Amino acid sequence: MNQDLIDRLQRAESTPYGKARSALLEDVVRRADADGADDLAFYSRLSLVTAYVMGGEPRKSLVPFARCVADWDADPGKYQDYSHLFHWCFKYAPSTLTKFPEVPLDRAYAVLDDMERRWQLSGHSMHAVHQHRWLVAHHIGDTEAAAEQFRLWSTAPRDDLSDCVGCDPTSKVHHLTRVGRTADAVALAVNVLDGQLTCAEQPQQMLTALLPAYLAEGMYTEAVDAHRKGYRLLRGRVGELSEHADHVEFLARTGNELKAVELIERHLPEFDDPPSPSAEMTFAAAAAHALGRVGGLMIRLPKADPVPAAELSEMLAGRALELAAQFDARNGTTHRSSLIQGVLTAEPWVEYLPLSETARRARVVKAAAQQAPAEQVDSPQPTPSGRGWLDRAEEAWQKAQPEEAEAAWRAFEQEVPDSEWTPVDRARVLDGRGLVARDQAEVALEAWREALGLYAEAGEEVRVLRDRGRIGRLLCESGQLDEGLATGEEPIRWLVANDEPQRRGHWQYSLATMYAQAGRLEDAVRELAELRVRTDIEEDLRAGGAILECNLLANLGRFEEAEAAATVGLGTPSDLARSFAYKQRGRLRLELERPGEAVEDLVEAVALAAGTPELDVHVALTQLELARAYLLTGRALEAAETAEEALPGLGSSPELADPLADARGMLIDAYKALGELEAALTKVGELLTAAPAEAHPAWLGMVRQDEGMLLSQLDRDEEAVDALVAAAAYYEAGEQPVEQVQAIRLAAQSARYAGNFTQAVELVERARPLLEALPSADQRVLFQTAGIHWDLAVIALQQGETETAVQQATQAAEHYEQGGFEDQHTNARLLIAEHGTTDAKLAEDIFTTLPTGHDLWYRAGYLLLDRLRTEGRTQEADTLEARLNE
Repeated sequence: MNQDLIDRLQRAESTPYGKARSALLEDVVRRADADGADDLAFYSRLSLVTAYVMGGEPRKSLVPFARCVADWDADPGKYQDYSHLFHWCFKYAPSTLTKFPEVPLDRAYAVLDDMERRWQLSGHSMHAVHQHRWLVAHHIGDTEAAAEQFRLWSTAPRDDLSDCVGCDPTSKVHHLTRVGRTADAVALAVNVLDGQLTCAEQPQQMLTALLPAYLAEGMYTEAVDAHRKGYRLLRGRVGELSEHADHVEFLARTGNELKAVELIERHLPEFDDPPSPSAEMTFAAAAAHALGRVGGLMIRLPKADPVPAAELSEMLAGRALELAAQFDARNGTTHRSSLIQGVLTAEPWVEYLPLSETARRARVVKAAAQQAPAEQVDSPQPTPSGRGWLDRAEEAWQKAQPEEAEAAWRAFEQEVPDSEWTPVDRARVLDGRGLVARDQAEVALEAWREALGLYAEAGEEVRVLRDRGRIGRLLCESGQLDEGLATGEEPIRWLVANDEPQRRGHWQYSLATMYAQAGRLEDAVRELAELRVRTDIEEDLRAGGAILECNLLANLGRFEEAEAAATVGLGTPSDLARSFAYKQRGRLRLELERPGEAVEDLVEAVALAAGTPELDVHVALTQLELARAYLLTGRALEAAETAEEALPGLGSSPELADPLADARGMLIDAYKALGELEAALTKVGELLTAAPAEAHPAWLGMVRQDEGMLLSQLDRDEEAVDALVAAAAYYEAGEQPVEQVQAIRLAAQSARYAGNFTQAVELVERARPLLEALPSADQRVLFQTAGIHWDLAVIALQQGETETAVQQATQAAEHYEQGGFEDQHTNARLLIAEHGTTDAKLAEDIFTTLPTGHDLWYRAGYLLLDRLRTEGRTQEADTLEARLNE
């Protein structure tokens, strides 16, 4: 057989489903036909049929499948080796025919009859035949036929042509849900979702099918989980437009219309080239319904300017009804039009279903705010006159009512002529001008300094001290720390002890901030600790001081004390302040390695601030910490979704480049944990593209190494070699030789996977001198030195050079033993036992030292079993075999 064709076929079948895989298989089919390789051509066509169906081009599958049917019927015995695959591909035909209204219905029935005949001839169960007869009846709305075929399908025995244990029940869930038996649908799915699913279509297809059943049964938590997990698995796959429609409908009918819009915009490019008219119709209807619920929102289009949601909704609804009419004309029914009209006019399943814990808490917070009693309004005060306006202004400023204070100062200036102002009146007006102009340091300082002189002349000592305190505080804020402390520290100390009671706490807070700005953190913490226990301050001030104290204690590494201070900070009635306090306590609990508790705090922090536009950055930074906490608690799905939600807020400013990089890095870890390797690789690319010119080489080495390992996991080994060699170069520039060696070894491993043994050896040998220049007794050096010998052993073994492999493994074992790396030492000894000896002694020595149940215990045990039988030690072998099989 033509080895080049086999290589091309293997390369095609290792490519993900989609147009690229189909194109490669088309090329193989052409070449096989030209070469007269009938067997290979037949198999390749069947593989192409599957590629078309799974790659979102089902209509194309009909022509190569028809050729396979003709070839099979011309000489059935010739292709018996492919009997199972041929019959399996036969199942695609009825399903495909129902998705195209231009195909006559009689043709689908003829295919079903032919399918039944072939199943009978080959001795197969009618299980799959009844399933596909149900599918056609279900499609045209023949409820009696669908019910009967469902009964026959459910009672027929399964066989090797039945859909897998995940896909078969998924189709049954569709039937049960359609006829209103949603409880049965949920019950049927339980064992499927709890079991081991090996099909590429599952569990996402089952989770999607269950959405309406879960909602009908009031299983809202399960519905949310099914949407989140199912859609994540579906969203990057080709040919799933119908399933995307199911998730759009779910979101639109659970109060999550804006999320539905996100999905619509993401998948509109697929709508331009739909897998089938059926998929186009389904998505158009779901999208039209969702867009009809969001008013005048502008919707981004793939190849055109944005359009209003209502306009796009009308267009999509028209297209969905047009296609439904085409199907009904073909089917001789009105069933499809009725279904589409039902989607377009559907009522919500529930008013609002939160999709995450943060959304749920935000809903609770909003509801609580709406139910809270209105704040009591102070009784109207008599309108002051004359100097009474100055008293009113100072009182309002103390109560954090700046607008009322400004109005009172203006009223005094308008009502009282300058000629009647006393020096103290003028000083009090200047105080107000300084306070209002706090953001204009020079204006404020000039006003207070003038006021200070007037107060001094008038003998107003307390007011003199207040202005000195204000000046000192503002100088510290402006970076003039020495002058600020010299001017304000002692006056503020006096004011803390002697000013009017309602002012003393504010002065102590000011003194603490000055100390903090000057780097005197311990002094600042002392003042704030005293402030926290005062009895003459309002709770807002106590909470604000506690939050500042928390930050300072965290900077000092006193995390437990900082956590206690943050808890006090939660005492404020302000949602914004409490959000910051929860965020701080959540971060501290992460530092204290209590991520579960951190999740609770960070969820609350997001919920309290969500929906406030000016807090978008705070929310995004908090979501970043929450994603970290989710990762540390093993909740990779929540981590990924939360970090994804944070990205838009973190991309709004160049100053957020570092947290944006953190978010991308976190997504890489979350995607890897979820097995979403392509998505992780995309984020690695974004990290590298956005890396600043001054990025540390060691960090770049780490990112390129991540890239290489992901490429390796995706079987893109030649690309992996390049990425890992680049990582090694970055580590070299960053003066990290051990990491450099590790990256080189990983590159050699990928070269070996790619079959390039010469390159693999060259890479390993490149690492050797790097280690020789390092302290040989260092644990990390020992590990890498042993690893080099191990790599050479594996390369030699794969090339059939057994003696060299054993020699290298022996040196690896010595270094692993010297470093105390027990598992690696045992692994090397096992290679020696397997390929360097023929008796049972070494295998027995290894086996007896391993804990029962260890992976290497089984490997050593089965090697020993083989050697015992070879040596005729049957009784010992039987005893060992029984032990291994317990």
